[in-house]
Amino acid sequence: MNPRPLGRLLAAAALCMAAIGGVGRPTAAQTTEELLQQRRLEYLAAKASYESARSALRVVEQRFSTALNEVTRARRSGDDNALATAYARAQDQAIPYGAQEERVKEQRARVASSRKALIEIVTIRQEQLLDQMDAASSAQERAQLDTLWVDLDHELRELESEAGDGFRLDPMVMPEIIFDPRDGAAERLQKAEILERRAASIDTTIIDVDRQIKSLNDRIRMERQRSDLMATLDRFDDTRLPVVTGQPTGDRDRPAPSDSTAVGSDPVSLEDQLGQLREIRERLVQYRDEHLVRARVFRQSIRSVAS
Repeated sequence: MNPRPLGRLLAAAALCMAAIGGVGRPTAAQTTEELLQQRRLEYLAAKASYESARSALRVVEQRFSTALNEVTRARRSGDDNALATAYARAQDQAIPYGAQEERVKEQRARVASSRKALIEIVTIRQEQLLDQMDAASSAQERAQLDTLWVDLDHELRELESEAGDGFRLDPMVMPEIIFDPRDGAAERLQKAEILERRAASIDTTIIDVDRQIKSLNDRIRMERQRSDLMATLDRFDDTRLPVVTGQPTGDRDRPAPSDSTAVGSDPVSLEDQLGQLREIRERLVQYRDEHLVRARVFRQSIRSVAS
């Protein structure tokens, strides 16, 4: 048996403290399990706040969209008074819309941060279980520890799946952003800013994708490490592990508890998920760049209106 170096345990402890920073400091007596429960509660609270903010955004977003449509109708009617009134209404609606967009962005960041903290502590706990499995004195103890490891692995997969939900851009109730030669400088600037805000939102999502790609790479490494450990321990069961009273001699031949993860519930491998995330990232980058190009066209066209 090759004991794991003390340095890795110290690094895990440092990671644990980093994960809990900024959300209230734990007491010195808190265990990893207690921190795990705390992070789970914080993650649920963050998700609830995010969904509430998104619901509020849909309301102000619809009002802003309606106000912009009124501007378009008033301009086409040629009624200067109606156009001035519509512009004023659109400007009034732009303020709460922008504020609520910022709130959604903040809450989304809070969800990502709390999810990251939870994933980090789950991973720390899995590392601890691997250490305990390495030092296990019986096949039964090793199997029990492996069952706990698999439960945490399922939780990680759920967290990663929920993180993946954020990579799909939700349809937004927004006016169609098209170039109209009749638009004035103010309208073109407003359209450019809308496109730039959407590009910034996509940029945030790309950062989330990058974090998830790193997380999946770490998960793949850990699963391979565990598989190697289990294979090594099984190979030397006859010589290294003591006989457990009441343990059937054929017990070592039964499938490991982790085999159940390959049936039904998780048909997509981590490697396939990693490939899918990389494809999603490419599409997001293309989508963001298209928004920025269109925004630049609107801004450049303002010069021709001003001249």
